[in-house]
Amino acid sequence: MIVSHAYLFSGNDEARKNDEIKSLATNFLGADYAHSPDFLKIENNPITIDDVRALKIRASQSPLVSQKNIFLIKTIENLGREAAPAMLKILEEPPPRCVIIATTNNTRALLPTIKSRFSVFRFWKKDLVYGKSGGDELEEKIKKALARAETSARLQPTRNNVLKFEKLLAICKFSGDPTINNRLAGEYINMIL
Repeated sequence: MIVSHAYLFSGNDEARKNDEIKSLATNFLGADYAHSPDFLKIENNPITIDDVRALKIRASQSPLVSQKNIFLIKTIENLGREAAPAMLKILEEPPPRCVIIATTNNTRALLPTIKSRFSVFRFWKKDLVYGKSGGDELEEKIKKALARAETSARLQPTRNNVLKFEKLLAICKFSGDPTINNRLAGEYINMIL
């Protein structure tokens, strides 16, 4: 099994994220992983530089009873301003027997340099209602709208259907822009459709 040094579980489906955390941690540390000396959980708000330093110290030590040290960082978007560069340093030069699992509800709240060091997995509830928590919901809404508009443009290539598809493609350019108001962009998508 190929193992990444860092996993990011994003989305609003906390139950599925927790199931995956449990599965991954159990794979390395056994069923009682939460009580293993090789497991560290950080869920402070904010996550301070001292929290990241403690993680770095633990990560530099060999695992005591298993093959890997497992570090769980809940809501990594809560990294403090001083903690973010320290976390980036750990992610850029990961200790050899260390796996970091982080969770977030909004990947847009993370620095791109930090996000890029993770293998990202998204967990969304199927009954997602746009606008409850912001962030990645806009991206999902754009994907669904694009799929519908593309199908309409292919099946009935009228000027109106093609224009809708082109407008949605234009929105894609701005979906990652933090200055864009997600609620207004979502309303614009509704107007197009």
